[in-house]
Amino acid sequence: MNKSIIVIIIILLAILSLVLVYSFDEGDDSNKTSLTVSSEGPIPLSSIIQDIKTGDYYKGYDNETLVWMESLGNKQVFVAADAFVVMDSWDAKKIPSQYVCDAYIDEFIECKVLENHSIGDVEYPKDVLLVKDVDYLGQEVHDLQGS
Repeated sequence: MNKSIIVIIIILLAILSLVLVYSFDEGDDSNKTSLTVSSEGPIPLSSIIQDIKTGDYYKGYDNETLVWMESLGNKQVFVAADAFVVMDSWDAKKIPSQYVCDAYIDEFIECKVLENHSIGDVEYPKDVLLVKDVDYLGQEVHDLQGS
């Protein structure tokens, strides 16, 4: 009889552990951030890094941020108005990539921001956001006037 009680307690503890893990995972969805990125992507992170190293408009970039970006490895980037949004290729595939003439397309996403770094005190400052768990929400097409 004692062994059956121990087995029941172990099973109840296992179920309780699963419920706790699930509840913590579900709570993370409230930490999602809404972002608007350009549909012209993804761009390899290595290209963005090279552009920062060589572009005059990034002169004076934060070297620690660049070293951190290089440590991220083979990631993909979508560009926002004030940020580079860095993600793995799995998340990048969720966002449509479209290049159009005479218009630009905003893509709306929600994601978890894991880290946020600044390019530094440069001519056109941007943050570098490392994100995961991207959810695609939709898009908006803007015609360029006079085209």
